[in-house]
Amino acid sequence: MRLSAEIISQSEQRTNPLGEREILIRGLSIPSIEHLAVTRDLFDAIDLTDNLITKITNFPKLNRLSSLSFAGNVVDSVDGMNLKKNVPNLKNLNLVGNKIQGLHVISSIGGGCPNLETLALVGNPVTNMI
Repeated sequence: MRLSAEIISQSEQRTNPLGEREILIRGLSIPSIEHLAVTRDLFDAIDLTDNLITKITNFPKLNRLSSLSFAGNVVDSVDGMNLKKNVPNLKNLNLVGNKIQGLHVISSIGGGCPNLETLALVGNPVTNMI
């Protein structure tokens, strides 16, 4: 299923336990990130857990966004430059249970997310290298 403006508008929106405005776009077999501009930068957190996303890229300008969850996807690459340019205030990135294999991906995240405080990588092949 493609991530459309309609799916985004119908997704659950809530205030999470951290007091963040969050949108839940979980378990829809979404293969890629697209159309997130329709959120109009109204969310602190976006939860894309349990989809089929392979690449973290194609983010529009989302200055408010500080937390992203991609747990349970098949992420194997991250466009750090896209995150640096369009998600400058990212503090929390959950990549638990993905397919990240190389330290170059971690380096890309570090270079693209200067404000990052939490990076969760449990269950990724890269954790066996460390």
